[in-house]
Amino acid sequence: MAPEFSGRKRTVLEIVAYIIVFLLVIFYIDAGTPLGLMVWILYFIPLFLTLYIRWKFAPFVTTGIIMILIAATYFISPRDMSAFFALMNRIFFSLMLLAVATFIWIYNRNMEDLWIAEERYRFMTECSSDSIIVYKKGKILYVNRSSQRLFGAKTEKDLIGKDIIGLFDPAEQQGIRDKINQSLMGVRTVLDKVRIVRLDGVSVSVHVSFGKVIWDGEAALLTSIHEIEAV
Repeated sequence: MAPEFSGRKRTVLEIVAYIIVFLLVIFYIDAGTPLGLMVWILYFIPLFLTLYIRWKFAPFVTTGIIMILIAATYFISPRDMSAFFALMNRIFFSLMLLAVATFIWIYNRNMEDLWIAEERYRFMTECSSDSIIVYKKGKILYVNRSSQRLFGAKTEKDLIGKDIIGLFDPAEQQGIRDKINQSLMGVRTVLDKVRIVRLDGVSVSVHVSFGKVIWDGEAALLTSIHEIEAV
């Protein structure tokens, strides 16, 4: 988890850096542009970048900074129109910014709920004693630690990308293929006492359940495997 967290933190810092650069560049251009030219509409760019920051107050903080910059350039930009109409334009634009920031805040809040649910589900699957596998388009996309232990894999890379059907005993593969096709059509399937083949060639008896899930916006197969202890 540490590398993933550090990578995410680095990405957020990069986005913040982009936002700061855009704010400074737009402010510089707006300060040297006549009031009648609406250069400040470019401030939507750094505001939309807050979509990629998980801090829920980011759009409002960015909007506040933008409003301060707009107010500053109102006084220092060359005047080519009525100060009153220039002020009205900037007030109207500030209200638009607040409206957009509110929509972004609502979106980020909903996404935060999804992220929390995803982290909770990931924690549950990683701590599960059963093997959890996500399979899509002929390839394994995700395995938990119990899957690595069950199949004798040193790392998840030993399983990722493989065809899950090849992990079952050859005598059972056609039946497994049929059950997978049924499950992808929405039928929940549970199989008792089928045999899988570990990476070291050892055959193990297991219970298997197949269910359809959505993974990255597409239909995928969620497979749960429980090893049957020898009596």
